[in-house]
Amino acid sequence: MVKNYSEEFMVLIEKYKNKGFEYGKPISYLEFRNSCTKEEMEAEILDYKNLEFVAKQFVLGETKYALYFVYSGARGRVYVLKFGDKIRIITVYPLGRTTLKNYEKGKFKK
Repeated sequence: MVKNYSEEFMVLIEKYKNKGFEYGKPISYLEFRNSCTKEEMEAEILDYKNLEFVAKQFVLGETKYALYFVYSGARGRVYVLKFGDKIRIITVYPLGRTTLKNYEKGKFKK
């Protein structure tokens, strides 16, 4: 079972939220892929109301956080973030029903 880093993420968000956001991919692509606007994505990250799970990843000496937002049993979204000078949104992708079902069996277990 993977450890949930929600508390650590909430502390980092409070620290970096006034510094703004930057994006690793074109904003138009992220908006098209996830059917939401840039403002909605930023508000969701700062609000973290539907946040189900936070995974910490170590890649090439960098620490990244994968945020799993679950809206229902059939819909969700994953944000991959990195904290530097600003909050960097590396990528965003939707989660479907089958993926959420599999994650609930393994990753989201409490």
